[in-house]
Amino acid sequence: MNITRWIAVSLVLGGTVFGLYSYKSSLQQAAAAQGANMPEPSATITAIEVTAFNYQKTIKVSGEVQAYKYLVVNNELAGKIIRLNAIAGSKVEKGQILLELDHSDEDARLIAAQARLTLKKQTLNRYVKLKKNNEISAELVDQANAELQIAKSDIAVLTAAISKKRLVAPFTAKVGIHTLEVGQYLDNNSQVLELVGISDFTWVDFYLPQVYKELKLGATVSLSPMNQERVLAAEIIAIDPQLSSASRNLKYRAQIASTALSLKPNTLISVIAPIAETSSLVVVPDLSIKRDPFGSYVFLLEAEEEGAYRAKQVKVELGDRQADQVMVLNGLTVGQLIANQGAFKLFSGMKVYIANASDVEDSAKL
Repeated sequence: MNITRWIAVSLVLGGTVFGLYSYKSSLQQAAAAQGANMPEPSATITAIEVTAFNYQKTIKVSGEVQAYKYLVVNNELAGKIIRLNAIAGSKVEKGQILLELDHSDEDARLIAAQARLTLKKQTLNRYVKLKKNNEISAELVDQANAELQIAKSDIAVLTAAISKKRLVAPFTAKVGIHTLEVGQYLDNNSQVLELVGISDFTWVDFYLPQVYKELKLGATVSLSPMNQERVLAAEIIAIDPQLSSASRNLKYRAQIASTALSLKPNTLISVIAPIAETSSLVVVPDLSIKRDPFGSYVFLLEAEEEGAYRAKQVKVELGDRQADQVMVLNGLTVGQLIANQGAFKLFSGMKVYIANASDVEDSAKL
């Protein structure tokens, strides 16, 4: 009885398994038939031809605008200000009297010295005439001549003292802010005024690390003022003969016309300097690049049938980036056709159709 029951159960289970297997096989056959009738997966993208770009590697550092001429004016002699011709922030011309100190005492002594000089000249002239007639000795003539030279020296000393009490602009400049007033007394060697020279050029000083090749005089660098998008070309006009002992950097000075860039001294500015020779590199849009933990790739497009291409994934070595363009150091050659917009949805071996950018954008929205 038990044997009959086990045989019956085994027959039922065997029939059930056979039925399920037959049903699954029929489903697989139906799916295979349906797949054979479906088109191959494909994608529509844009494509570009790989081109070369003349590229020079650069470095961006901070620079500082330097005054063409800068001078702190000190008074050598003490005195009271009797004339002030230097308004804070104003422009002064070369040779213009900026400030004059009281020199009335020197003026009075100068009058006396000039009178003594006149007397000494007259005395010498008389002695010369008398000497011609041998009425006096040569010693008296020499003494009169020496006294004349001493009188001239006294006048020169007083004239120099008066000149030192007149401070004159040595170059055309703008006057720094000050608090001087007429009638104010100044001790000797006081810091009086600051002068910032006016020039047709703007100077920018900057440093580059010693690891980079030294720039040459006449080389071109780019200047980019802070918070501005414009970039201007400037010329290297001076190179420091030694490295900085603190940073081991080399100092450069660039020059640009003030009409192109007029900034106040000590203004910070970005300097973009070349650090390598110009080379021709392959460049591709950033959209063309697919990245994963194993590297960066692009998809080469190989023509297949009319209007269709086959995608081939190729690993590339990337270099520097400029805007939305990326330099490719290895992996591509000029003239190859690669996927651009829509490359992210491709896989190696996929069938590809090329369309214009607007069509790809419309299909992405859908």
